[in-house]
Amino acid sequence: MPKAIVFEVNGTLVDTNVLRARAWQEALARHGFQVRLPRVMAHLARLGDGFLSALLSEDDFLRHADELTSFHRALFHEEYRARARPFLGVTELLQRLRDEGWRVALASTAEPDELEHYIDLLGVGDLIDARTTDADVDGARLNEEIPAEALRLLGLDGTDEALMIAALPYDLEGASRLGLRGMGLVCGGYSEEDLRGAGAIDVFGTPQDLLTRYAESPLASEP
Repeated sequence: MPKAIVFEVNGTLVDTNVLRARAWQEALARHGFQVRLPRVMAHLARLGDGFLSALLSEDDFLRHADELTSFHRALFHEEYRARARPFLGVTELLQRLRDEGWRVALASTAEPDELEHYIDLLGVGDLIDARTTDADVDGARLNEEIPAEALRLLGLDGTDEALMIAALPYDLEGASRLGLRGMGLVCGGYSEEDLRGAGAIDVFGTPQDLLTRYAESPLASEP
């Protein structure tokens, strides 16, 4: 079976994690909830987009969660998304993987149109074999179900022939529960300790760092 690698996009290929957290902070503030950015980042690391229940009281969550989520999506799309920039080395890394026989999938919690925006921004449309977002799955554990769907789209029955690369502990935890080995990148705003604690088998700085150190990474040791 072919080798496959699954990338999260936010914070991994495109510098969006802090932007997304700032949009959450602004959305919360506009609804009367003052939350410091480090606290937003801390909960985003573990709970993904379902993190509002950890920031709000039960009553406030029940009253405002849907409205806040919709407001955040619109705010990020209109005011923050255009600020996102690719990390260095993404195109070259994906080309190296394709040259060495890897199949590449993107598995992201981004909105479908947002993911397409990032693919265009990166200029990697011809280097991707599959792409999927939360719009393609129906469940509560998106950090497991989205990469699982990516593997299905790649034609893989299991996880033995695949690796995941992500920058959020949340996504690495999901990969681990799925039985998918994960590698972490600290460019998403979380430490090596955070990423290893979430199950990363190895940690690098940026896509460029991974490309530079390719020969010493798990990518080079795969059959």
